[in-house]
Amino acid sequence: MENITNPEPQLMLRPSIYNEYSTLTKVLVVKPPEKFTQMHDLAVNPIDEKSSEGKPAIEDCPEQAEEFDGLLNALRQNGVEVYYSYAKPGRPGHTPLFTRDIGIIIGDKVLPSKMTYPYRENEVNGIYQNVSSEQIIRDKRDYKIEGGDFALLEPNLALVGIGPRTNELALQVLRENFTDIEFIPVYPVLSEKAFHIDTVLGIVGSKMLVGVSDWIPKDVLELLESRGYQIIEADQDEYSTCCTNVLAIGDRKIISASDNKKTNNKLRAAGVEVIEVELSGILSRGGGPHCLTLPLERLG
Repeated sequence: MENITNPEPQLMLRPSIYNEYSTLTKVLVVKPPEKFTQMHDLAVNPIDEKSSEGKPAIEDCPEQAEEFDGLLNALRQNGVEVYYSYAKPGRPGHTPLFTRDIGIIIGDKVLPSKMTYPYRENEVNGIYQNVSSEQIIRDKRDYKIEGGDFALLEPNLALVGIGPRTNELALQVLRENFTDIEFIPVYPVLSEKAFHIDTVLGIVGSKMLVGVSDWIPKDVLELLESRGYQIIEADQDEYSTCCTNVLAIGDRKIISASDNKKTNNKLRAAGVEVIEVELSGILSRGGGPHCLTLPLERLG
C-alpha cells in the first residue's frame, strides 16, 4: 500500500491532532464518487434494524451524493480545508464513505487501521496518499482497529472500544507506541449492535460528551464523571440515526445530522453550537459526520 500515488498529486501532510474538539483546520474525506451505491446483501450496519427484504442487492442512492456535498460545504464554510482519499470500492456496490475508520491519529503520528471486513482494506490507502511517510507507524502484527473505536479526549487520555471491529492487540499496539497516553478500554454494553464506540458516545467539547448512558459501561461512565466530564444524554429514539456520531469542529461547536432534532436540541440547551446537515440517506449505512471524516489538523 505504500507505493500508492494520487490521481491528483497533493502535498503530503504532517498531522497535528491532540484532542477531538479544538478548532478543526484540515480534514480527510473520500473523493466524492461518481456514483453512490449501497449493498443490502452484507450486514455491516447493526444499527439499522430495518429489513432489506425486497430490496436489490445493490441499490443506487443519488440522494446521498447531495448529502455528502452538503457536509463538505458545511466544512468549507467553517474554514476547514478538505483533503481527499482516493479509495476504490472493494467489492461491487460498496461506496467507501467512512474515512474515519482508516487510521488513528495522535499528535503527528498515524497508526493505519486494519479492517475487520477484507473488502474495506484498500480504504486505508488514503493514509499513504496524504500523510508523510515518516509519520506513519508500521506494525506487522495482526491487530484489528477501526477509527470509530477511538476517541482522543485529551492529549494524554483516550478511549478505545474493544469489540467486533477492534481487538485487544490493537490496544497493546497503541500503548507501546504512545507511552505517555492513558488508554481506557471500552467494552460496549450492546456488543454487536454498538459496533463502534462512536455509535454510543461523541465528543462535543472540552470535558463535554454526548452519549447514550444506558449503553456505555458503568465503570467508564464513573471514571469520566470522576474526571469532570459532563455527558449530555442523547435521545435513545434517535440511536438508529446515529445521534452521537457528531463531528466537533471547535470547542462546543459541532456538525450533526438534522434527523436528530431531540438530541441536537439537548446539546443546544447545554451551550453547544449545532450545525445541522441533511444526511438521512447516508445514516442508513450506520454512520454520520464523525464516521465520514478523519481530522488531520486541529489548532491547539
